[in-house]
Amino acid sequence: MNLGLNNRIALVTGSTHGVGKSIAIALAKEGVNIIINGRNEGEVRKTVKEIGNLGVSAFECCIDDRNPNAIKDFFSEIGQLDILVNNVGNIEKPGDFLDLTDEDWLSSHELTFMSMVRFAREALPLLLKSNQPRIINISSIPAHQPGFYNPHYSADKAAMLNLGKYLANSFGKKGILVNTICPSTLHGGGWVKNKLRRADKDRVSLEEMEEIMIKEEAAKSPLGKVGELEDVANLVVYLASCNAKYLTGHCYNVDGGVTRSI
Repeated sequence: MNLGLNNRIALVTGSTHGVGKSIAIALAKEGVNIIINGRNEGEVRKTVKEIGNLGVSAFECCIDDRNPNAIKDFFSEIGQLDILVNNVGNIEKPGDFLDLTDEDWLSSHELTFMSMVRFAREALPLLLKSNQPRIINISSIPAHQPGFYNPHYSADKAAMLNLGKYLANSFGKKGILVNTICPSTLHGGGWVKNKLRRADKDRVSLEEMEEIMIKEEAAKSPLGKVGELEDVANLVVYLASCNAKYLTGHCYNVDGGVTRSI
């Protein structure tokens, strides 16, 4: 199947590990040239080399995604962009409502939501020149089904849904398609970090915690299993392709049926 992606250029934010890296690899396998973004110079260069080994061009974007001037300066140096994937976002300080300070809320907002605002704003002039422009945002299931922890993160992910719909409405007639993906907990990415934290807290081995977490997450899904990073990456590839030409303004849950609403 021809996806119309060969020689396109994509910027994937937060793409040195986890779902962002998986997205970058999946797009590269379809012939997309990739701009790798991250804050750690060593990780960015390592990932650029890995992507380059797939037979496409890969470029570095080693900046702090919370720095608006750095984002603006980066975009002043590039002349083409066809696909923007807003993936960066992290729970830097987990906690419930009473645990979180104003600084925690603001830090989450800058990294998770304002990075999307800034990257989209700077990318739009380039996307308007493309004949197949796409913005794909990676949100999360807690955006519309909050849990009992990390309300700062959930609120910012919900804001991504709202802005994504706005951008789809505003730029649809100019050909820019904007969609959002909401994954549930996936086996990979933040999974390892959470496993380490929980194993230490509960004083069990990593192997035991791995088994506990798999059972917990699998029990939430009608499929009885945990999703993989590639499940999100494969959907990104399709939404970026020429076959998704009538899809915009939508939120796609990649959750194995975890979300109970219809």
